[in-house]
Amino acid sequence: MQHQKLFSIAPHAPFLPTLATALMAGDLLPNWPRDDPFWLSDITIYVPTKRARLALIDELLELNAGSQLLPNIFTLGEGDDAENAFFTDPDVDSFNVTSKLYRTTILSQLIEKWAAVAQKTGQPGFSSPPSMVEILAMAQSLGGLIDDFLTEEIRFDRIKQLVPEELAENWQQTLQFLEIAFEAWPAHLAEVGQIDAALLRRQRFDFASQSLPIRYGDRPVIAAGSTGSVPATARFLAAISKLNNAAIVLPGFDVAMSANEHEHLIDPDNECHAHPQYGMAKLLRKIGEGPAAVQALGKENSARSTILNATLARPERTSEWHQDRAKITDDRMDQALEHLGILALDNMDHEARAIALAAREAVEKNQNVGIISPDRDLARRIKVELERFDIVIDDSAGMPLSQSPAGRWLRQLLAALQSNFKPVDLVAFLANRNVRLGRTRSEISRLRELLDVSTLRGTRGLNGLQGLRELIADNVEGKLKRTPRKLKDEEAFALTNLLDDIEAAISPVCDDGETVWNISKLARNIPELVQNICGTDAAQSGMFQGVTELLQWAEDLARCTHFSPTSRPADVIASINLLMQNITVRPPETTRQDVQIWGRIEARLLQADLMILAGLNEGVWPEIAEPGPWLSRGMKLGLNLDPPERKVGLAAHDFLMGMGANKLLVTYAKRRGTSPADPSRFIQRLEAFLGEDHTKALYEKTKYFHTLLIDLDGVENPKLASRPLPQPFANIRPKRLSITEIETLIRDPYAIYAKHVLGLKKLRALGAAPDAAERGDLIHDVLGKFVEQGHDFTAPDAHDQLMQLAQVVYQRLDDVADRRDIWLRRFSSIAEKVIAFEVERNPKIEQRFAEKFGQVALPIGSEMFEIYGYADRIDILKGNGAELIDFKTGSIPKPKEMQNFLSPQLPMEAIIARHAGFDDVPKTDADALTYIKLSHGPNPFGVTNFAAGKLSLESLIDDYWRHFSSFAEVMLMRDETAMAAQLLPKENQHFAGDYDHFARQKEWMIDQGDDE
Repeated sequence: MQHQKLFSIAPHAPFLPTLATALMAGDLLPNWPRDDPFWLSDITIYVPTKRARLALIDELLELNAGSQLLPNIFTLGEGDDAENAFFTDPDVDSFNVTSKLYRTTILSQLIEKWAAVAQKTGQPGFSSPPSMVEILAMAQSLGGLIDDFLTEEIRFDRIKQLVPEELAENWQQTLQFLEIAFEAWPAHLAEVGQIDAALLRRQRFDFASQSLPIRYGDRPVIAAGSTGSVPATARFLAAISKLNNAAIVLPGFDVAMSANEHEHLIDPDNECHAHPQYGMAKLLRKIGEGPAAVQALGKENSARSTILNATLARPERTSEWHQDRAKITDDRMDQALEHLGILALDNMDHEARAIALAAREAVEKNQNVGIISPDRDLARRIKVELERFDIVIDDSAGMPLSQSPAGRWLRQLLAALQSNFKPVDLVAFLANRNVRLGRTRSEISRLRELLDVSTLRGTRGLNGLQGLRELIADNVEGKLKRTPRKLKDEEAFALTNLLDDIEAAISPVCDDGETVWNISKLARNIPELVQNICGTDAAQSGMFQGVTELLQWAEDLARCTHFSPTSRPADVIASINLLMQNITVRPPETTRQDVQIWGRIEARLLQADLMILAGLNEGVWPEIAEPGPWLSRGMKLGLNLDPPERKVGLAAHDFLMGMGANKLLVTYAKRRGTSPADPSRFIQRLEAFLGEDHTKALYEKTKYFHTLLIDLDGVENPKLASRPLPQPFANIRPKRLSITEIETLIRDPYAIYAKHVLGLKKLRALGAAPDAAERGDLIHDVLGKFVEQGHDFTAPDAHDQLMQLAQVVYQRLDDVADRRDIWLRRFSSIAEKVIAFEVERNPKIEQRFAEKFGQVALPIGSEMFEIYGYADRIDILKGNGAELIDFKTGSIPKPKEMQNFLSPQLPMEAIIARHAGFDDVPKTDADALTYIKLSHGPNPFGVTNFAAGKLSLESLIDDYWRHFSSFAEVMLMRDETAMAAQLLPKENQHFAGDYDHFARQKEWMIDQGDDE
């Protein structure tokens, strides 16, 4: 007696539990006796993925209390975790499967030659010669097209049936190339004795289909969860259906589908590829049955499934939505939507955080959570957000090799090599926890921090490791003015050894100290780089996830001896990243079972207490339906290839199955990256079917997540900080200040407190671009060296000499050559003005001193107080006295600031000069205090004399000292005086002070008005 062979499990019924229950109850195999205790072991079951196989085993064990021999369960390999579905390998043409990497490199050579010919002959399609990474991307796309031909079982020579005359010129040229490529690639495989993986898979399925009657005979075979979207799989399922004891269980097939609807779906003229039932409708035709032959398993028909099937109906049937909705009673509608909510978030960060909150809430209720997302970036964000709640999980879909720890290590190494070990790249490389260089990880971390603070911040030197060695030596010798940390001899020795070890470790990919940017050479030496940098046991380290895949990938790429391009570093790095994208690194083991992230295909078969469908944005779920660069949509249809919208149909079916979960949360982001994002067409259709009231209710259910997001990171009624008024003991307040810090003390005593009492010093951003302060240092250095080296401003070649010095000093900007060149050209204008000024005043000058250090200790109250600093210029005048010059690349003090004792730098220099405190400079009184403005703007030079008002300069200098000594006596020598922040802030200052953020200035000055 012929029994029922075709079944469907509706979206609202949990697929695997329903399948297991129906198997145990005899509903699937009514003719197979179940009185034998080992009856299950005679059954074979095929499911799409390995995860589904494991989950089905768990369901059967639970139904049998763990005491039953189980069926043989195999996977069809429809997901990424493809597994051999058969007992033995078939006798196919070849077992030497070509890798996608090998195919990409071979095809890239064809494309490169084609591009060269197209450029030479002026063919359309290439406006400029494609880069190496663009050629590789095209080769990967061409490889995907080859797989499409093989999977859809379209002969390569069918490409010749397209009529070129009906196509645009660029498509005609593309077709000519495809004809060549489709002949060359199979011929090459035959020559090297290899076979495409897609062709091998097809041959294996065909072998399995033919051998089914011999292999199983009358023993039962069940295929569950497959839609037969691949022709070879469809033939395999059709062959199973012809066995005496067989069952095909479809996921989410609409058993209410009419015969006319079925015919409409599979009619090629109607192009229904985007319909969720399209693939299963074709499968039924392949089996030779119609929708009436399919029987529903499990729960009774649910309004949820009815709503979903109507929502995803063909566009022509949307006019019937009103009638379909009217057939659903209010009670059934409420029941269908009871545990369903839709959550729209502002951006992807909020989406990931809200999903993590929902998962945490479920875990607290002892519920398990399944998160379905096709967006791997969103999946990684969710993983990170879950770690906030100590929920550590892995994405079951894995990650691209380039994003794995091993891939990130390689990318950081290549970035450091490309930049010749610029600070940011060097620190990032050393911060990678897999970098050892023959040391413990703690030692590497200590040396990295020491190198960072002592050498990489606030200094700029020669590029490369040798330049860093020179900076370390300069630090020890005290030649670095702005270094935050002075190195000891033993520390400098340890850092130099570290740099030596880095240089030795990267030597396999270097030639005469320069990196060889050749992909083949880099790939061949990756194993040695791993050993040199990470240690010999790196491959065995469970912490270095992806290293096994990295080494295998490097070995495969190194075997591609035909592929050895040398290019610009940026192209090589981008090409390596591209070639690593197709390699998947899976977690070594599942960290926990109660919260898991699955791919879309798992939405068909797996369910949890709470299901979260994430990333429901248009362009993500479903993905953008693009035909690719090689064939247009019409050309694909002409070849009987599936058009791009077939991907939409598969996504629609996955959505259909995922939406059947009992408790469900659907999320999407209103913005993705920097662009607005639309909800998925599936959500828009659902909302349109349900109507405004029901849709509003779905969003209202999830409204509390927005409140939770605010509560998670927000602060209620924040209390603004008040102005800090620290009162340290007088004996720990500084008794020595630089001449520039004196103004800081007068204006902002808190900054002196933070720097000298607390010992805090602001670090420049690592790898910061040259700023105004560094530009000023460069100008000061050049002008200072000109005087120090005895050059003459009146010499005919004075400008040339200044520019030669500038060329040397500005070498520290070699890592930003464009800015260096611009600044040098602008300095040339400054040099002309400076020379003209010096020539004019040269008759009055006896001797010039530049960049001289001076210090003097003078009594303030009952204590001695020391002031010190560098003078830009001290010019001894003929006859008597001196002119003290301060070169200003920033703003010059206003006259009222000079007269109100708020510009003390030059007067304090005069005090030091009066007491013979400057090195090598004789005791002298100041006859003139002068500011010289040096600018890169349209007015590169300006002279401003210090404004003394009605007082003589000597009297003003004396008053400056009296004013300062009185202020310092109160501020620095009394316990009870508060070192207040921003006591006299500078008007219209457009940049923050070093300690403003530390003093939380914006909180207590927020209502103080613009003058503050």
